[in-house]
Amino acid sequence: MGFTATVRACTILAPAVDSQSEFNFTASNGEAGYTEWINSRRIAVAELAHRMNLPLEHQVEVWLIGGVRLRGKLRLAQETLFIDEERVRHLDLQVDHVRFTYREMESCVRLD
Repeated sequence: MGFTATVRACTILAPAVDSQSEFNFTASNGEAGYTEWINSRRIAVAELAHRMNLPLEHQVEVWLIGGVRLRGKLRLAQETLFIDEERVRHLDLQVDHVRFTYREMESCVRLD
C-alpha cells in the first residue's frame, strides 16, 4: 500500500484589510498624509506659542535666571510629537544653540 502525495501551489487572493479606520494604509499618496500631519503640528505649536506669548522663529533677547542673557532666534529645542500644555513649564527651548527650559526664563523680548 503506497501513498502518493501531490503538491499544488495555491494562491489565495483576499482584499487588503484596513483594520485602522484612522489611517488608510492602502492609499497611494502616503507622503501627503505625512505632510498634512507636519503642517497641523506646526499650526498647533504656533497656537501654543501665541497663547504663551513666545515669539518662536523670531529674533529675541532672553534673560534667564541668574542673569544670563541670550540673543538670537528662539526655537523649540527638539521636535516633539505632542506638546502637553500641563507640562509647558518643562518645554525645552533654545536660542541659537543654547538650550534652556521655559521655567528658567525670566523674560523674552522680540527684537524684529
